Amino acid sequence: MRLEPSEVLNAVEEYVYSQLSDARKYDNREPLDESGVWSLHKLAADVYAMGWEAGERAQAERDRHQARRNQERADEAEGDAS
Repeated sequence: MRLEPSEVLNAVEEYVYSQLSDARKYDNREPLDESGVWSLHKLAADVYAMGWEAGERAQAERDRHQARRNQERADEAEGDAS
């Protein structure tokens, strides 16, 4: 199971507490049960993981572009030296 970082975990828990507080105050609100809380944490962990993976792909793309530019500069320098 994926786990979210503590900052995300705390944001989910703050949301859960606000929902539970609202459920006590208002008749039209249902409290979250533990299954619902677990589902929120799973969702948060999955979303965080998707963002992390997207960032890794973006960095790999930046690295490929930089390597290409470096190779082009090296090729130009080699051509100038001949």
